[in-house]
Amino acid sequence: MSRERAKSYADRLPPVVPKEEADISHLSDEMAEILYPGRRSRPFRMGVVFDAFEAAEYQPALALARRSPEYREEAIGSACTHRALFDTQAAGTLRELFRLVGDRPGTEVLVDGKPVPYARELWLPLFWLFVGEGS
Repeated sequence: MSRERAKSYADRLPPVVPKEEADISHLSDEMAEILYPGRRSRPFRMGVVFDAFEAAEYQPALALARRSPEYREEAIGSACTHRALFDTQAAGTLRELFRLVGDRPGTEVLVDGKPVPYARELWLPLFWLFVGEGS
């Protein structure tokens, strides 16, 4: 017969921090994904990051980017960077935006908020399959 091992001092202490929060609605999507992966469902989004530029296409591009549910504007020194992520219902808006800023230097394509290999060549054409579904 085996004897039960006595609890150590650390085993007898009450937990200081609960292992999991019951309500995570106050956390941002990014923080919720880091702390509790997979607990909060979120839509798949693709997007672009582009720098401010001097051309006639800038104002229409900015208006399209601001229609994104996840739009951010970052000022680094005197430079301004725009980041816009779109879900599948807004694939047409992303395509219009990419036509305006896709060839500009510094434009980056994001897949689910992150830069990935072949995002421009592979992921964007696959995302264009959703054009027309949200209309």
